[in-house]
Amino acid sequence: MGKVLTVMKVYPAEGSDADKLASELFKVNGCISAKVEEFAFGIKIIRAGFVCEDKEGTDFESIVKKVNGVNEVQVDDVSLIS
Repeated sequence: MGKVLTVMKVYPAEGSDADKLASELFKVNGCISAKVEEFAFGIKIIRAGFVCEDKEGTDFESIVKKVNGVNEVQVDDVSLIS
């Protein structure tokens, strides 16, 4: 079995600090990156990457939605990386 990379956009809730939220995402088991990016009209999003074993099938979308300060999550890509 290989490893799966899940890349998603995380939209902070209104009034949430995107930089602090990115730090919180690193506490999620499997998070390998969380980069704050400008989205539109001063809105910031976080592009985050998560890795797990293929056999585990971890639902990172549901886990990230539960993080305090997250408004919405959009999965951009799921790839087998090894």
